[in-house]
Amino acid sequence: MKKVYLYPLTANTRNSVINPYVSNLKEALRSNFDVINAAKPSNTGIFDIIKYLRKVDVVYFNWSEEVPENSLGRIQGVFLLLLLQYLILSPILIIWTLHNKSSHYSAYRRLKKMIYNQMLKKSDLIITHAKEGLDLIPDGKKAFFHHHPLNKSIVKPGQKNSFSYDIIIWGTIYPYKGIHTFLKFLEHNSSIEKYKILIAGKIMTQSLAGELRSYSEKYDKVDLMDGFVEKEKLIDLVQDSKIALFTYHSDSILSSGALMDSLTYGATIVGPAVGAFNDLRELDLIETYTDFNSLISVVDQELESADENLSRQKKLSEFIVANSWDQFALTLLKLIEQKNR
Repeated sequence: MKKVYLYPLTANTRNSVINPYVSNLKEALRSNFDVINAAKPSNTGIFDIIKYLRKVDVVYFNWSEEVPENSLGRIQGVFLLLLLQYLILSPILIIWTLHNKSSHYSAYRRLKKMIYNQMLKKSDLIITHAKEGLDLIPDGKKAFFHHHPLNKSIVKPGQKNSFSYDIIIWGTIYPYKGIHTFLKFLEHNSSIEKYKILIAGKIMTQSLAGELRSYSEKYDKVDLMDGFVEKEKLIDLVQDSKIALFTYHSDSILSSGALMDSLTYGATIVGPAVGAFNDLRELDLIETYTDFNSLISVVDQELESADENLSRQKKLSEFIVANSWDQFALTLLKLIEQKNR
């Protein structure tokens, strides 16, 4: 059984919002691999890998371009660049999941770009969860597209006849997700009271929190739930909303965990025509829009055809089974075995 070092697995979770992707990946990998740092999350960032280098077969990176955002980020970033040079001279396999086109955040742009480019050049295997990601990978590199893995569907039985909200926008709330821009657009076009809107999730900057709070205070049809929402509560909120909307306007977007979770929650989804959103639109699992002007017509159409969306449920069930975390782990095992031949 091959030994895998999985990054990031961190013990520093205080006052932070935890992305479940790495936790789900860890559990899926453990069926076929020895994740050697699974029981010992790091307190030292990427430096933690040093004690494992002599006993690891695979280093599996996620969001490595975001290393400079961490404590002692510049130092960690430089260390990562040196680490990559060491790894390519060793028999250790480098796997990288290309989650985004670039960092979502504006700090340390130059260092992040250097890390990103080196990951593209030095990785032995690059995974992407959006077909668009394949266009970013240099010719000759081993690359593989696999839809973002999903958990089991938790659609509640029975058809709802009434909903509290027309639109829910949920997830950890950063400026790049475009929520404030969307509300500003609706206000400018005198459409902000056309829909009953719920915004639910932890807002990550004070300035953005103030901006969104001003809309909820000014308009009765805009509700704001600022803070971490427990999973069961979130599922209820999603299923009490006609549409789960994604308002991303960032050029860095490729895939989204919240998008895939919304699928398993049984949501009718509308999102931007980029990355994984386009992939799911091709499968007729969601609807997409090109700009906020076209978004209004897409939302109105979805609100009017809610019953027709039931026809997507069979396709969705098949998609979830084919793209489970367990299936993803088996795919990785096959790819690594092929790479080692």
